[in-house]
Amino acid sequence: MLSELEQKISKLLFPYANKEIDALQNSGAKFSHYTSAEAAISIIRHNTVWMRSAAIMNDFSEMRYGQELIDYAYRRTSNGQRLKAFIDLCHQGLADEFEDVFEKHKDNRLTQSYLISVSRHGDENGAEDQFGRLSMWRAYGGDTNVAFVFNNEPFFSPSNALNAFTSPVFYCTEAEFFDEFQSVVQNLEDNFSLFSQLSRQELRERLFNAFHFAVLSTKHPGFAEEKEWRVIHSPRVHPSKHIQPSVRCVSGVPQKVYDLKIRNYPDEDIKDATLPEFLHKIIIGPTQYPYPIYDALVSELEAAGVAAPESKVVVSDIPLRR
Repeated sequence: MLSELEQKISKLLFPYANKEIDALQNSGAKFSHYTSAEAAISIIRHNTVWMRSAAIMNDFSEMRYGQELIDYAYRRTSNGQRLKAFIDLCHQGLADEFEDVFEKHKDNRLTQSYLISVSRHGDENGAEDQFGRLSMWRAYGGDTNVAFVFNNEPFFSPSNALNAFTSPVFYCTEAEFFDEFQSVVQNLEDNFSLFSQLSRQELRERLFNAFHFAVLSTKHPGFAEEKEWRVIHSPRVHPSKHIQPSVRCVSGVPQKVYDLKIRNYPDEDIKDATLPEFLHKIIIGPTQYPYPIYDALVSELEAAGVAAPESKVVVSDIPLRR
């Protein structure tokens, strides 16, 4: 459980993320994960999802976007100069030290960060919960795609035992990013007495995390209808004893993935995370094979201990032009 101090620091350094988390939890929205039916069977059978490298994203340039914005904001704007002055006021010479550490991880951040992408799920009339989202079926609409719909509670566990962090994607123009950057700088300056009490290492680590997740959670506004959130694991920065690597072939491409188990860790305050607790439903996307896929998913869910599995699987009849 995060202490009151940790919660306050988080709200000051991650104002956009905390606002989005509060809004999602208050709305009761869920998360969807669009994937292939083959991958869905593997997830259910092994109680494991694969966290894939950011370098395998559909468009790797979307990861560069955040890095370029944070570099420009820090190095070439007046708010960046304000931040450097604030850091050195807390601990003399720390700004240069922080820059060196952040720069050192620049390449690893994009090649050694592993993600699961999910989408905010649900609308006012309930249509999305019945049919899924047409734009997502188009983007990920292979011949046999499905969407897992998950309850959101395990995504926001107060435990850091997994060192896998749920972050909303910030779809923004350059101007919107710089405005958010200014807000964080203002938060720091307004709470100098709080941050100046942190040790040199503590402050450097917190600033590093703020920059690190800004890079990995920022995306061009043209993608906004995806409503994406990311579960992020950066093993070289935040290692975890519970998330281990393996080598898999995905669409013929050998790659290292990190295996995230769908399970509880009751001694470490991670609960409601087993598949029977976690799963809301599975939506079968537009396909010519809905009934074989339905039968297979129901069978696997039953074997996994999901109660009334036939009620957990629905077939979307949303039309999709190929």
